[in-house]
Amino acid sequence: MDYEDLDPAKPRGAELSQEEDDQDIGVPVSQRRVTVNLSWQQIGLIIGVNAIVSLIISLLVVIVAGRSVTPGPGPMVAATAPLAAAGSTLQAQPPLVNAPTPLPGAAVTPGAPAANQATSAPTPAEPTVYIVQPGDTLSSIARKYDVSLEDLMRANDIANPDYVQLGQELKVPIGGLPVDTPTLTAAPSPTDTPLPFNPPTPLPAGTTLPAEPAATVGPPATAVPTLTSAPASQIRLALQVLSPGDPAKETVQIVNQGPFVRLTGWTLSNEKGDAYTFPDFSLWGGGAINIHTTSGPNTITDLYWGQPQAMWTVGEKATLKDSGGKVIVALLVGTP
Repeated sequence: MDYEDLDPAKPRGAELSQEEDDQDIGVPVSQRRVTVNLSWQQIGLIIGVNAIVSLIISLLVVIVAGRSVTPGPGPMVAATAPLAAAGSTLQAQPPLVNAPTPLPGAAVTPGAPAANQATSAPTPAEPTVYIVQPGDTLSSIARKYDVSLEDLMRANDIANPDYVQLGQELKVPIGGLPVDTPTLTAAPSPTDTPLPFNPPTPLPAGTTLPAEPAATVGPPATAVPTLTSAPASQIRLALQVLSPGDPAKETVQIVNQGPFVRLTGWTLSNEKGDAYTFPDFSLWGGGAINIHTTSGPNTITDLYWGQPQAMWTVGEKATLKDSGGKVIVALLVGTP
């Protein structure tokens, strides 16, 4: 198409005359010129439509090509297999220090846990709340729930194992208290520090040292005061015999409802003349002590008489006397 023919100012009659001339001179139809009359606005529209269509086609080609060229482990293995079959020599590559980040949607193969992954330690069970009942001691409560006496005291901030009150709520740490993991801190390297004074001159050989030091550093030692037991008028002890007649379970329980009492040298006797003498033992206010008929190791809450048979019969009198022989408590066995 000749651009001169697109001139809208050119008269159409001239074009028709040219066509008629071609027909008159016998020009073949395939070689005749075809003239199309278009304005500049139409030409611009055609060019714009072609540009938009070309842009859409290019974007579709890019999207389709990008989806079909997704890298993965399968094609890589397939590509390297023919090389190995052809006898190619492959060099082993060193392992990567930092593993690549997996692509979104890629399958993750489960493996061994990471070295820095924390292993959760078993946590102790939640503590059980127990209400102190008549006749209970910290030792008996610890045995009942199969926990140690030390854990029971720590869980309830109790310093004195003999101190327990009726109706008191105790937290029983079932499974034990959590163990605190110590944090190790590197010790600083020792450095040579000069002495602020000159070291003393060593004594000549054969010098006899004095029996007493030349000087005493610090104040003299002060004797620790001894606790005084409460007078007899202020002693308030409650006595109870549990499971009389059964030597394996027979127990005399003494509860101190008054001030501090020292039981050293006191005796606990029945009407048959059998008597148990207390060792060096003291009972704080609110504390309790169990005297078992059977044998066992003495503790701060339990003492053992070491008798093979029962010492108590229902209806007989149990008597507690101090070291001077004065009756402090007397009770008929089997009565509250």
